[in-house]
This record gives sequence, structure tokens and C-alpha cells, in this order.
Amino acid sequence: MRRLLVPILLLVVAATGCGISATTATPRCTSTQRLALVAQSVPAASYVPCVRALPEGWQSTGFDARTGSTRMTLLSDRSGGRPVDVLLQRRCDLTGATEGTPHADGVRTYVRLATIAPTYAGTMYDVFPGGCVRYVFAFPRGPHIPLMEQLSATVGLVRRADLRRDLRRQLDVELDP
Repeated sequence: MRRLLVPILLLVVAATGCGISATTATPRCTSTQRLALVAQSVPAASYVPCVRALPEGWQSTGFDARTGSTRMTLLSDRSGGRPVDVLLQRRCDLTGATEGTPHADGVRTYVRLATIAPTYAGTMYDVFPGGCVRYVFAFPRGPHIPLMEQLSATVGLVRRADLRRDLRRQLDVELDP
């Protein structure tokens, strides 16, 4: 019965549309149960994205976990009203992207810029076995450097193996697969 808990929770959330209030809905890196929903959306992913903490001026404006992907939307008061779209999926198209400094061990990070002026816009990717997190951003030129730093510090990656261990220890449930 406990083995079925996580898939049942995912089904309930997906059936309700998962349009829960923004700040409470976005999974924090310490929220084991909410992270289980994200992990179940892309079962092969060896990492799952989460929010460490929202910096001053940032807010979560959306969260949607469904079979095959999880989407989070973040917004800074200095981004000119343009949200950052964070999407966990099975794979990403890295065509034209350049490899950068990885955000975690076992992760490869890439960036593809669309424009640098007047808007610093593009896509950043964190790629790992079984999954990929895509970050689509468009920041005004000038505050773009601290905004990119804040984005990288805000969104964390939790290893699926650690999440599996924590679920077993805290709730005595198994994360499938």
C-alpha cells in the first residue's frame, strides 16, 4: 500500500490541474513529498529541480506537474515582467548551446543565447542521466548579471537517490521506479 502512495498522490495532483497558489505550490528543496511529485513526472530523471529559497523581489507564479514534465514559473521584480520558465523533461534539444559551469556533480550545464541587447535572453539547460531542466529567461540588459546569478542560486537540483532515501526514512514509502 505504501508503495502506491507516491503514484496516487501524483495522479490526484495531475487530475486537479495542479494550479495551486504560486508560493506554496513550488516545491522547496526540503519538501520531500512535493519533490516526489516532480520525480514521478519524469521517472528516469536522476535529478529533480526545486526552489532553495526565493531571493527578495522574486516570486513563484506557477507550478504544474504532469506525466512527462514539470513546469515552474518564477518572476523577479527586476525582470521587466518577463517570467523565467523552468521545465523538467526527459530530454532537451541542445542545438547551438555552449557548455558552461555545471550546477551540480553529474550535471552538464549549457546556455544558448538568443539576444544580448537590449534584452539578455536565451535558454539554459541542466542535463543529467534520464532528464533535463530547461530555463527560458529574458532579462533587461544591466540587471541581467545579478538576475542570472540569483536564478542559478534559486533553483536547485536534488538527486533522485537522495529523495528516494528521504522518502523511505521519513514516510516509509518507495519512490517508483
